[in-house]
Parts: sequence; structure tokens; C-alpha cells
Amino acid sequence: MDLGSANVLMLTNKNVEKMNKEEIKAKLFELQTNLVNELQEKVKTSHSMVDIDETDTIDPEDFSHQYESGEMEQLMKVQLNKEKGNLEKLNTIDFGPKDTVACGALVKTNQFNFFIGLPTIPFDVKGDHIVGISNESPIYAIMANKKEGDAFSFRGNDYKIEKIY
Repeated sequence: MDLGSANVLMLTNKNVEKMNKEEIKAKLFELQTNLVNELQEKVKTSHSMVDIDETDTIDPEDFSHQYESGEMEQLMKVQLNKEKGNLEKLNTIDFGPKDTVACGALVKTNQFNFFIGLPTIPFDVKGDHIVGISNESPIYAIMANKKEGDAFSFRGNDYKIEKIY
């Protein structure tokens, strides 16, 4: 799953005061580990499709399918390596308190709440909807080093930073 530049965590404003960054960290590790395991299984499955016995092949199309499966296996290996790298990166993120927008910060705004550090698919923690972004994403470049009370705009949306954790 390629998330491109989607590299920040988004939360609804509902319960962010109750959010525990350790819970977010645990959920991120769970999601990332599950993603790596899922991709490893897919690589194994695609490898079995590539490894056909050429003496048992009846149809020339079998060779074509074997080639396509080989390409798919290579693409999945690239994605697997990327997600393993993200898991390693997760180990290096400092989830401690922050007073400016930086990697590891939970940033509550008037529209969304962002956790800076890792691209993720949307997930929930204690009823809050979360999506991850990295410190390499375009929105992070605009938010970086801002403090509580600062405002910024991104793709036609205006945000005001209400709290940084």
C-alpha cells in the first residue's frame, strides 16, 4: 500500500485531550507489524505462483502468467522493504511532549489533529480517527516549527493550532 505523501496522523477533535501518545504508539506498532506480516505472506504466495514446474506446463499462457507473477512479486518485495523501513523508523520516533510541530508531536487544530511521524491508513484510538503523515509530507513543511496559536493554510484549508502534545 503506497501512501505517497500522506505522512501525518489526523484525529477528530472530540477526545484529543484524553489521548495518550503511548496508546497511539502501540497502535502504530500493531498496524505496521500487521502490514509487514501481510506483505510477507503476499510475497510468499506470489513466489509460489512464479515457481511452476516447466515440464508440467501445457499451455504457453502459463509462462506469461509466470512472468506477470514474477513482476508482481518484485513490486511486493519493494513495498515490503519500504514498510520494514517504516517499522524501523517508528522505533526512532520520540513520542515525548513537544511544544512545537515536530516529528512525534500530536498537533490539535481547529479542523484536525495531526501526529507527525509515519504514513498510515486511517485508524481509531479511543474513538478518535487518526491518519499518519511523515515529516517529509507537503503539509508538514508548512506546519514545521509552528507553536500553539499559530495558523497555516494547506490546499485551501485554514488551520489554527490549538494544542501541541
